[in-house]
Amino acid sequence: MRQIHRAFPLFFFFWYTALPNNALALPQKYTIIAQEEIRNFTFQEDQPWIKSPRKISFQDIISNEKITILHLWATSCRSCIKELKSLELLAKKHKNNPIQIISLSLNDPRPGVLRNYFNNQRYTHLKPYHRASSKRPPIKGLPTTLFFNRNGKLIGRIEGPANWQGAEMTKLIKRILETPFQKPKKNTAFYTLFYNRIQAWFS
Repeated sequence: MRQIHRAFPLFFFFWYTALPNNALALPQKYTIIAQEEIRNFTFQEDQPWIKSPRKISFQDIISNEKITILHLWATSCRSCIKELKSLELLAKKHKNNPIQIISLSLNDPRPGVLRNYFNNQRYTHLKPYHRASSKRPPIKGLPTTLFFNRNGKLIGRIEGPANWQGAEMTKLIKRILETPFQKPKKNTAFYTLFYNRIQAWFS
């Protein structure tokens, strides 16, 4: 019995540290997702009227070994507008960290309008993205924020507005940033099969 009591604290330590997204340190709105892959989709960066819009692939965005926060919002959503200011402060705070925030508007596709709004609000760390393709991740409402790890896998979701300067969100961002990047393993199954076939032919 004494041995069990001695081993329990050690067991609890390994159980706790093995959960990078432990619910004890996460916001109540945060939903954990077990590293899910999503379909690729495209969107555009709104440019001034004198320039053509820049089309972007989401797979290209998440392939740079950075934490990606995809924030889906709309200019017609009051809580979205309020939260965007908080996201601008978050982007400024982490400008030197391996984290990127994609603020993707799901309305107002008119060229130059979103860019003009960002300029008027003096958002310099967020870029105005809009015109997402139909393959974008489905959502239930606005705002919705999706979290992707450094391997480009969807790991979490927040539905509704969040306080990005609050203690809970600060801890969440810190936890995600501390998760190490895992280099993808090379698929050696094909080469192993090929080698075995060649070896069988000459044996």
